Formats: sequence, C-alpha cells, structure tokens
Amino acid sequence: MTSSHRADARTILATATPATHRPLLAWAVGITACGHAIDPLTYWRTRDARRIAPDYSGQTLPAGRMLRLTRARIEITDGDLHQPLRLAWTDLGDVLDSGRVTDELIGRCEQAVIAWRDHPGGFRGVGWADVVDGCSRAGQAVWTACRPADPGEQLDLFALTI
Repeated sequence: MTSSHRADARTILATATPATHRPLLAWAVGITACGHAIDPLTYWRTRDARRIAPDYSGQTLPAGRMLRLTRARIEITDGDLHQPLRLAWTDLGDVLDSGRVTDELIGRCEQAVIAWRDHPGGFRGVGWADVVDGCSRAGQAVWTACRPADPGEQLDLFALTI
C-alpha cells in the first residue's frame, strides 16, 4: 500500500459533497479511520460492520473538516456543508464485500493481528514498531484492494478555475 492511497482518501474526504459517489466516500473513511488489520479481519469474521465502529472517534481533515465516527453513524462536517455528510457502517461493509478481498489479504491480517497479540514485550519493546507497521500495512492492503471506481466527480478537482 502506498501512502498515495491515504492521500487520495483524505482529498476525497476534504472535497466530498452530497453528490459524491457513496461507495467512494465509504472507502475513503475506511482506509483513513479503519486501516488497522483488526478492522477488516473483524468484519470478515462477523459480516457486521458495526463491530468495527468505535464508541467515539474523531479526526481533523484537510480544508477544516472533521470526521466523526460513533457506533450510530459516520459524519463529515465543516462550515461549508449545509448538512453533515453521513454514512452508515453498512456502507463500509458494502465496500469490503465488493468481491475483491482475497483469502491471502485476510491471511495477512490474521498474521498481523497474531503478531500484535503475541508480541513478547507486550505493547512496547524491541520490534513493537514493526508489529504496528505490519498491522497497518495488512489493513491498508485490504482497503486498497476494495477501492471502488471513481465515477468522475472527484477527478481533477483542482483544475477548475472560477
């Protein structure tokens, strides 16, 4: 997974409108906020996207936007939006169910989570940074494989001059 996928996702989240292709928006939320290997692995085992929902989480996005995730919903807010952009956790589940997730990708997530759980130093110590990176790489690989086709509304956004 290259960092360009995360950068693309952050651009999508920063420029999304109510007309943005919903699967693309859900993918951008997923790769940005649910990129640890445990997230796609949990979904794959349960087929319930609410299981990857945090009680509450938030992060700032470019262009002064905020991404808020709760068990109930996902919202993107800022002053330019008349209403927040809202997604359901099932939207992220639909992206993960796109038919592009292979057994190999899920196996990588399983191995990364096992390494996380069984690290001899607990959640610190020699090699811990490598374990964390492995979990991120495995989770991000799943989201990268699931990226929906862009129907066009996000293409060349900065080429427009007014």
